[in-house]
Amino acid sequence: MKHSIVNKSLSAQIYESLRDQIIKGELQPGDRIVELEVAKNFGVSQAPVREAFLKLADEELVVSQRNKGTVVSNISTDEMDELYGFRLMMEEMAIKRAFERMTEEDVKILEDFYHEMVQAGENNDLDSLRIADVNFHSKIYDMADHKFMRSVWDTLVSKLNRIWYLTSQMYFTHLSEVASIHEPIVKSFRADDLNGCIKAFVNHVNYEKKMSGLRAIN
Repeated sequence: MKHSIVNKSLSAQIYESLRDQIIKGELQPGDRIVELEVAKNFGVSQAPVREAFLKLADEELVVSQRNKGTVVSNISTDEMDELYGFRLMMEEMAIKRAFERMTEEDVKILEDFYHEMVQAGENNDLDSLRIADVNFHSKIYDMADHKFMRSVWDTLVSKLNRIWYLTSQMYFTHLSEVASIHEPIVKSFRADDLNGCIKAFVNHVNYEKKMSGLRAIN
């Protein structure tokens, strides 16, 4: 498949294209990515491809293996468990800060993202559902007004998205379930119920862990 490059730097566009394919599972763990073939597909030299590979390696999306070259990395159950555990601690803090700072407009935006999830679930639109889901939680971090925590969340998202695409079609019976687990969170923000919101969020994370085949967090 021939790709075209526009506006962004060559390496940035190649990186984003490969990253998207890895996250969505179009490139599976263990798949080999050949520098020369990627360069040929994009119609570029190998230099920007090499740069893109380095960035993917920094995000641990690819690894170099002896005799195989660059391959898509795997995600162990231990790594998934650590990611969900870390997310639980960090987002609880974000929720607490968000409650101290939230406005009526903030809550309305959260509700809008929730309704986008509901619509995407009804349409069985996995990509739109995931975008709305990420936007929903990103909004909470924006409300928390903590730059470092927001930057960590941005890094975490690519790993969580990858788990999502690798497991969602295997474990989710109906995508509408994903939207429904956000409803108690939205209602808690609307009711200014911090404890209820944290409890709803813990249930949300445990649901995703269960759908990924992991043990719930007590």
